[in-house]
Amino acid sequence: MQSHDGVRTSAHGKDYGFVFTDTALPASLSAVHLALAMLRRHRAGARGVLSPFVLPSFLFAALPWVWHSPLALGVGLVAHIAWFAVCELLAPPPARTAMARPAAPARPAAAARPAAGRTAGKPGAARPTAPPSRPGFQTTTVLAVLDEASDIKTLRLARPEGFDFVPGQFVPVRLQIDGKPHVRCYSISSPPDTKGYLEISVRRQGLVSGTLHATMRAGATLAINRPAGQFVYPGGDDRPIALVAGGIGITPLLSMLRHAVASDPTRPITLLYSARREHDIAFLNELRVLAARHPQVKIAITLTQPVEQPRASDDGMRWRAGRIDAEFVRQYVPAPAHTVFCMCGPGPMLEGMTTLLSGMGVPASQIRFEHFETAVAASQVNPSGEAERAERAPAAASSDESYRVTFEESGRAATATPAMTLLEAAEAEGVAIPSSCRSGVCQACRTRLKDGQADCRSDVLDPEDRDAGFILPCVTWATSDCVLEA
Repeated sequence: MQSHDGVRTSAHGKDYGFVFTDTALPASLSAVHLALAMLRRHRAGARGVLSPFVLPSFLFAALPWVWHSPLALGVGLVAHIAWFAVCELLAPPPARTAMARPAAPARPAAAARPAAGRTAGKPGAARPTAPPSRPGFQTTTVLAVLDEASDIKTLRLARPEGFDFVPGQFVPVRLQIDGKPHVRCYSISSPPDTKGYLEISVRRQGLVSGTLHATMRAGATLAINRPAGQFVYPGGDDRPIALVAGGIGITPLLSMLRHAVASDPTRPITLLYSARREHDIAFLNELRVLAARHPQVKIAITLTQPVEQPRASDDGMRWRAGRIDAEFVRQYVPAPAHTVFCMCGPGPMLEGMTTLLSGMGVPASQIRFEHFETAVAASQVNPSGEAERAERAPAAASSDESYRVTFEESGRAATATPAMTLLEAAEAEGVAIPSSCRSGVCQACRTRLKDGQADCRSDVLDPEDRDAGFILPCVTWATSDCVLEA
């Protein structure tokens, strides 16, 4: 074999260089064109090979065999790459289209006091064809038990699938004590951004909380229901936030604070925290770290029991003696009238703070709060009824009119007087609807109203649930003939 001007030939003089040019190069470029065509077909999804954005890519694969001069081969490759780019702009793949959709709007923050009674199931109201299913109580595993203060423990629970929540919400917890079910509601203290677990922080007070302190260990199990509550983080707002906590009322506010530093890092946020004594300050180490690492975070602590000397440290923490007053607020909240206040604590504290903030020019729409005793008091099993029922029942309960209630899944019907809740009407007819608190808190009886109108006197249902027609029969009265999915 010898070489002539760089072209290798065989002993018989056959020119292999031109064979390579005539076959190997067009074949290689055809393979490149086919790869681009297959990629375009894959990204076109269900549009098919005959799509006007796919078929030309396959036609490019034949180009090297029809017009195989070096110039044509180069122009064809550049043209195909340009065509691929045009297709990406004009016909993006389905996955890319989905990613380009705007995120769902944040759930609106709750006002200071939601309306006491609402009407569900109005005729003509639009409802989704596939409403959320009713999960009921689910058993989950306790991953860890953490000491937060002298009488406060945090239970870290494996987070069940679908247990999404907004900072500030709570979960109902069910325990069997002496053979009887007891339901209590505890605020979630962890942020929603943590997907593997959720945490509730419990102060030792009363039967259920005391039992949780005494019995919960890593590896134990606990029955919890889906998160609920209207006291939530005020998202979608650039105004500063002031979190006002009293005692164990810090738990939902800590969830908001943790969420804010992770997901809203440019928004100023201040925690004003009132505790009894220094050893009652929960989450103290973490609060120190948050104040030190996040310049937009300010944390101020005041102790209601006397201390020897007011303290001030260099790590962003402050505490002094006394209750939260106007001077304390002004010291750490520069513009109260332009700040959103979220408060959780004992009733007297919230009443006093509402009056104080109103006097400082804070609009009522910027004062949002939750009584942390409310869920505890309301979630007693089978509360004594007549006085409470008379207070919660709608004014129509005094009339003699009655309504037909049809239970769709059971195939039964009952007559409900205006004085009977839908749960009582179901029980009178022998229709089983799960229930625990009977006070519109635990959501164990959550049921969909398929037709008709009813007055649901609970504020723990999410707006999405109400829009889908869900009610809590234990605190719902029929105001017309209606159909329940039960």
